[in-house]
Formats: sequence, C-alpha cells, structure tokens
Amino acid sequence: MSKLLSWGGCCFSLFLQCSAITAFADELIPEPLTLKYALSKASLIESPEMMSYSAQRQMALAEQDLAISELGVFVAINGRLRYVEPSAIVPASETNDSKISLDISKRLYDFGRSNANIEASNKNLASVDALYTDYVSKRTVAILQAYLNVLLADTIYDHANEAMAVDYVTLDKVRSRFELKQISDIDLLAVDNKYRKTRRDRNQALSDQRITRQHLAQLISPGQLSDKLDMPDLKKMHHLSIARELPEVEQLYETAYQQNPRLISKKHKIDAVRFKLEAFQAEKYPVISAHLQAADYARDLGSSDKYRAGIQFKVPLYQAGQENAKIKRASGKIIQLEADRLMIKRELEQQILELWLKISNLKQQFSDPDLTMEYRDLYLERSRALYELEVTSDLGDAMVELSQAQLFKIQTVFELAISWAKLDSLLGNLMTYYE
Repeated sequence: MSKLLSWGGCCFSLFLQCSAITAFADELIPEPLTLKYALSKASLIESPEMMSYSAQRQMALAEQDLAISELGVFVAINGRLRYVEPSAIVPASETNDSKISLDISKRLYDFGRSNANIEASNKNLASVDALYTDYVSKRTVAILQAYLNVLLADTIYDHANEAMAVDYVTLDKVRSRFELKQISDIDLLAVDNKYRKTRRDRNQALSDQRITRQHLAQLISPGQLSDKLDMPDLKKMHHLSIARELPEVEQLYETAYQQNPRLISKKHKIDAVRFKLEAFQAEKYPVISAHLQAADYARDLGSSDKYRAGIQFKVPLYQAGQENAKIKRASGKIIQLEADRLMIKRELEQQILELWLKISNLKQQFSDPDLTMEYRDLYLERSRALYELEVTSDLGDAMVELSQAQLFKIQTVFELAISWAKLDSLLGNLMTYYE
C-alpha cells in the first residue's frame, strides 16, 4: 500500500509539473507585446537562471535539514536471525539466538557543535536567497535590453529601407541620364555601388530584426512572440528616463556596499564558514547522548535485558589530525571568500563608475539631438517647399537626414534606459518599473 501511495504521489507531482508547462506553453502573448508584460517574465521559473537558483536552494535546504537532524530523535528497529550451537556449560540449550529490538537515541549535548552546524546551514540558505534578487535583476536588464533592441532593429530597418528607396530612385535617374550620354560610366558605377551598399545595409537590418526577436522570445516566451511591439513611453517611467537625478558616484558606492545582492550573498557565505569553523573546533569535545532500548530475545541469557536506558559519553582522544585539517581548511576558505568579496567590491566600483560616466554623458548628450532635430525639421520643410516649386529634388535626402536624427535620438533614449537598469541591478534597487 505504501508503495502504491508513493507511486501515486509521484504521478500526481508529474501531472502538476506537466500541467504547469502546458499552461505556460498555452499562455497567450499580448498583441502588440508590451514592455510591462515582457518585464513581468523576469522571474520566470522555466528560465535557466531560475532553475539554477531553485537547484541551489534545494541543496541549501537539504543541508539545513541534515544539520537540524543532528539534534533530532533517532528511532530504529534492529533484528537478527541467528542459529548457534551453544556450549555445554551454557544453561540454555536453544539453538535459536534471534533478537529484535527498538532503539531510540538522542544527542543531548555536544558543546555547540550541532547548533553551529545549524547556524551555518541557515547562513548558507540566506546566501542562496540573496542571489535571487541578483538573478531577477539581471534578467530584468536582459529583457529590457532585448525588448528595446527589437524596437531599435525595427527603426533601423525602416531607415535602411527608406534610404534604399531613395538611392534606387537616384540610380534610376542616373541610368536614364547615362543612356542619354549625359554622364560617364564611372559616375553611374559610383551611384550603383552606393545603392548596392544601401541594399546590403537593408538586408542586414532585416536579419537583425529576426535575430533580436528570437533573442527576446527565448527570454520571455520560447517558441512564440508577437509580431508587433508597443513603443513604451520612457518619459513616464521615471527610473528609466532623462528626468531621473544621478547622485554622486561616492553615494552610489555606499549604496552598493549595503544592498548589492552578490556582496550580501558573499557575506552570508563567510558567516556560514565561520560557524562551520566553530563546529569543527567543537569536535575536540565530548558528545553526550541518551539511549533507550526495548528488546525481545529467542532465548534468555543473563545479558538478555528486556529494557535498557542510559547516557553515553563519547570523548575523542585522538583523531589522527582530522579536526585540525578541517579547521585549517575552513580558515583558508574564509580567507578566500574575503578575497572574493574584495574583488566583487572592486568590480562594482569600476562598473558603477563606468555607468555613472555613461549616464552623465547621455544626459548631457540628450539635448543635442533636439537641436539636430530642429535643424532637420527646418531642412525638410525647406526641401518640401523647393520640391513643390520644382527648384530641387532633394526631398528624399532630407527625409533620410530626418530619419537619421530620429534614429540617433531613439538610440540615446534606449541606451540611457538600459544604463539606468544596469545601475539599479548593481545597487540592489527594486526594479519595479511598472507599479
């Protein structure tokens, strides 16, 4: 019956897992896809990052259970089936020397060894849990960047397609003039080469559209993705916008020291090893345990006690240097972890400084495209007026110029948003850009 229940439980668990996977696969992706929906998939449990975190947490929980079990009650049924040829001087002449007993034992005191192991397991679990924020924040950055890359790829394709159309019209006119012997073949070749390059750029932009969409789909919805993406209004997302104030870099350092998930995780890991060191040091001291036994014997002898109760002392005298080796290894591990923590701090400082400078430059640069756009708009209006008066025919060139200015502005806005998100990830900030 127990085997049947166990098998049934496994089947039910498998059914729930399959149902969850099926529900995930059948989930409808909004059309058009929104950034809010995409970012909501940052904690997707089917992602490799979340699966890795789940595995680490399961192992940490198992270690915690093992540590707690050291102070638990151990109950066992022990039995033996044994045939003997009794000695002639033994009063009992039975050949059946079988035995069955119920043994109960519990550790009473071990000079803090078990408690130190429990604390070590708690700190190890806290170390793993601290990394959850890091996993989610990194996926948030990756999804944001992938989403904006798709939008950027679409914009670049539109720009490249427009430029190719303009160059094709120009090439067609030049070919007509070449047929009328108005220009040389060298001039025709130059224009033709420019068109071919523009066409290659357009084909590359088309490939980039597919590549960026595939990458985004892998992050949020493997195997499916909306055809259209909604353009987010980053001005309304204060933490990703130009309006957000940038603190001094020293202030950012201090925030990272206190909140960065990797530093917090490493601190818990160091504490865990310190507690393990205490446990190893306590191995030099006695272990006191209580033992109870109830037994039944096939034959009665003088030593065949029905019940036993006692206190057992286990005093280590010599362990061949094992306890000292464990202490040295733990001490070395602490030094290594402290070195790792210092390296993380240095990496954080470097990354924060680079992002701080980048954001500063982007905020300064953000006003430049507006001036450029103003010039492009005036140039476009002038070109349209002249085109209508048939004075010139450079309207296509003006539209390309305007498209390039718009592309530059979009790139600046997107790059600034991604830089803010990366900085939030390093600072351990809550990245709930949509409340």
